[in-house]
Amino acid sequence: EALSASALGQALGGLSDETVRQRERAGELFSILRPGRKRGREYPAFQAWHGIAGEPLARILAALGPVSSTAAYGFCTSPTDLLGGLTPIEATIGHLTSPRNLDAETRQLLAAAPPERLAAVVKAAQAYAALLAA
Repeated sequence: EALSASALGQALGGLSDETVRQRERAGELFSILRPGRKRGREYPAFQAWHGIAGEPLARILAALGPVSSTAAYGFCTSPTDLLGGLTPIEATIGHLTSPRNLDAETRQLLAAAPPERLAAVVKAAQAYAALLAA
């Protein structure tokens, strides 16, 4: 789900849309522009989810470095072998967003403590960024 700056601000605890845009400029949030549009940037709602909002997302975005917002969105929402087939969102929050069978190692990652899961996602983000830069 995509939100306006105002709606994301409300989901983040009542921030103004200008504060949301400032956080985006600071690399703490990102927005996407749907294909064929020149205006109307939207913010993926998962950026306000418990376990992702704040420091976890900022660390993931910092690890991705200067990639496009489209690449950041793709990284966050796509299953990756670097995380045993989990999406970075799933690994960060510690549960699946869509049901599927997991191997024992992936179930172990999903059950790990939040700092361990975040470290795995940050490492995957660094590898993804390096692949894009190659």
